[in-house]
Amino acid sequence: MALDFTRGPAAVDNLLATTLHEQKDQFTEQWVENNVVLKFLEKESKELIDGGVSIIEPLEYDDNGTVGWVGRTSTVPVTENEFLTHARFAWATIAGALVLNDHDMADNMGKNQIISLSEAKLKNLMRTMDDQLERAILDASTADANTIWTLYDIVDSANPTLGSLGDISRSTYTWWSATEASSGAMATQGLEDIRTYEATVSRSMSDRPNLHVTTQAMYLAYQARHTPLERFTDRKVGDQEFDSLAFAKKPVVFSFAAQSGTWLGLNTKYLRFRINKNMNFQQQPWVRGKGEQFKSAIVQTRCQLTVTRPKSMFKLTSLS
Repeated sequence: MALDFTRGPAAVDNLLATTLHEQKDQFTEQWVENNVVLKFLEKESKELIDGGVSIIEPLEYDDNGTVGWVGRTSTVPVTENEFLTHARFAWATIAGALVLNDHDMADNMGKNQIISLSEAKLKNLMRTMDDQLERAILDASTADANTIWTLYDIVDSANPTLGSLGDISRSTYTWWSATEASSGAMATQGLEDIRTYEATVSRSMSDRPNLHVTTQAMYLAYQARHTPLERFTDRKVGDQEFDSLAFAKKPVVFSFAAQSGTWLGLNTKYLRFRINKNMNFQQQPWVRGKGEQFKSAIVQTRCQLTVTRPKSMFKLTSLS
């Protein structure tokens, strides 16, 4: 612990000896980004689950091959077909620790406490978890089996580096693949590709992506395509730019964690942010080692990002 400054005549004059500092009772964080994708998934796709070894998503992957037009003497096939299966997703756990020193806690009490140190530490940990979740959701690839699936593996045409998504191989079952394409400059090709592939995955425009995620650079490039379409309605104030952007009335957002030169067209109807309700930012009991002058507790969240229809989403790469 560091003292605020050295006392004594050389450091403290009449004013400092008689006047307190004005300090607010709330910290302003300096490091948190806007975890926009996590917030959207928590609003649209969050689902609490009461335990379970893993998460099973039931899938219908084929039609009935016996259906067809027949004449009065035709024979209708009676072959039984396989059309149902499961995708399986393992849980992932994110955790962090709280540590409270006895000396610090004794000092951070009573009339001299401006802000609760223990509450500040808990808020800091929870902000850090949210930040790490956003980074993991938009990582270039899923780091390992202990990590939540990234959207860049879910919205892909090939198997992830880590292995088959949901235990289903995309090289064998192409219906489990998303649409992926290499694009180009937003000014000449990017917008046209967004339009093309949004239509491609939308089931004849009846089931369209409802969230578009990109980088700040591509967001601004997309915004630049709109600038010539601006119209001023206030003759007194020349207000440039739009408050927000959309594509087909669906939000376009950028995240600090999005991968360079990419654009994701997501349909959150088929994405689920599953959280085990028995370990949802769960703080475990405080523990203290023999002779130690501090106590610690871990906070855990058990979760996973699952998908039921990747082909309803698209990914563009190499945007500029």
